[in-house]
Amino acid sequence: MAPLWTELTHSSPYSSAYLSTHWIAAWLEMFADLFPVEILVFEEGGAAVGACLLVACNERRGPFRVRRIYLNAGGGPPAGRPMMEFNNLLCRAGFEQKIARALGAHLRSRKWEEFAIEGICPGPVLSWLQTDSFSEIPASITTRASYYVDLNRLRQSGLPYESWLSPNTREQLRRSLRLYEKLGAVRAELARDLPTAEEFFAEMCRMHQYTWQGRGQPGAFASARKLAFHRALIRNAFAEQAIQLVRVVAGEETIGILYNFVQTDKVYFYQSGFHYPPDKRLKPGLVTHACAIQLCLEAGYKDYDLLAGEARYKKSLAKDSRPLAWVVFSRPSVKLALIELLRTLKAGITRRCEPR
Repeated sequence: MAPLWTELTHSSPYSSAYLSTHWIAAWLEMFADLFPVEILVFEEGGAAVGACLLVACNERRGPFRVRRIYLNAGGGPPAGRPMMEFNNLLCRAGFEQKIARALGAHLRSRKWEEFAIEGICPGPVLSWLQTDSFSEIPASITTRASYYVDLNRLRQSGLPYESWLSPNTREQLRRSLRLYEKLGAVRAELARDLPTAEEFFAEMCRMHQYTWQGRGQPGAFASARKLAFHRALIRNAFAEQAIQLVRVVAGEETIGILYNFVQTDKVYFYQSGFHYPPDKRLKPGLVTHACAIQLCLEAGYKDYDLLAGEARYKKSLAKDSRPLAWVVFSRPSVKLALIELLRTLKAGITRRCEPR
């Protein structure tokens, strides 16, 4: 499986850090015992031209259970598993329609009520799934923007990253840097070996959990399986430079740490931990990202992607965005119609009960 998946990852125009051999192997190691998993390989003329995982689970919706199949990863509550973005079928260019048809034929032979694709890039694969594979099955599509910094364009301008920020954001960054520099020089440190990467990751998790638990939220690493997944991913992928951990410090004090994925010339920001001081003029998130983006700019990367979401800081840091789609194909059934009716009734009751 691993050599084939690796070969397709390198040859498919739809590959991403989330579809890498390391990501899939770590997911199988930590989650495959919870759900039935199929590995599909699509062939033509005896040669593999595509591959994917199908993950089946029963999910509770109020008093009901719904049989759902996910493409490549998924299953269970989102808080307990890593979320998939830049998802797709791994396939060679030109085989999108054939593979979409073959996947559709396979799925039509299976028992399920929903087929879910998390974070897929709109394009040929999704189009053929909609028009050829499941033309008779309605799809619910939610699109979210993935904000990114176009490092190539910034590099061609010859300007530093901060010059692309809005005047307000640039002033916040400069003020924060001046204040942090009272503690010592502000610098970005890359983890250069696995022990240092694991040290940075552990420190980041402590800061992240402290911040979010202080806000009454469990934090991204509350799940033991999810935490083990990321530790396995770092162990397996760091040597191939597919993981980037960046710590930004002022003197000897940590400002923040970023946990990023890397594939070829693109960096995906995944998670972070920041030290929030009492002085609200200090912006540890802004400073940490700005230093990391400048580092990636100088290292020659093409994109610094902040992933999907409408958080204000993403819009402040990045000028450009690309869409990602969360798609659910739902086979018509009385159960799903009843679930939708109950959801609509609940929403209506909630609106009527809101203070006017």
